[in-house]
Amino acid sequence: MTKIYRYILAYDNGMAPCVDNGLITLATCKPTIRRVAMAGDWVAGFFPSPHPRGLLSYVGKVKAIIDVGNYERKYRGRSDAVYRQEPDDTFTRLQPEYHPSPNHKRKDLSGPVLIFDPAASWYFGNQPNSLPENLQHLSPHGRGHRVNGAAEGDVIELEKWLRKNWEPGVHGKPRDISAFLKRGKSHC
Repeated sequence: MTKIYRYILAYDNGMAPCVDNGLITLATCKPTIRRVAMAGDWVAGFFPSPHPRGLLSYVGKVKAIIDVGNYERKYRGRSDAVYRQEPDDTFTRLQPEYHPSPNHKRKDLSGPVLIFDPAASWYFGNQPNSLPENLQHLSPHGRGHRVNGAAEGDVIELEKWLRKNWEPGVHGKPRDISAFLKRGKSHC
């Protein structure tokens, strides 16, 4: 069965997910989702409280999974390609201000990069959309990710609702980008 991984996107600064050039990727943060999601699974990020429950920030179908080193080589220059694999298999942080602690680096490198299918992914950012009543149960409560609680037909209904209302692609800007630029660092 196809899974839908859902979580509260506490900070949306353009890094996780990254939407450079219309391609949605998840290369940092959410290491558990990045480790266990498979091609064909879906990932959805929701606005945090105090916003109403069920405000969808982004959702996408995983098309490809690539290790961090190959991602940086293949997608060099993307905002979230922040770790370069060295010949000795260590990793250099290319943006020292991004996730500066060793714990951040450990988490970022503990899972591969998810690349979402451009034909089946939607990023709303600062223009969120509330799930319809019949899909509100997909919205998570609190921090951490959820995979349980989804019914067999939820993926079909979710995709049908999305396609009826929007073309796949980027429909907004990261909601926390100005705070990120002022601070010069990121959170997950």
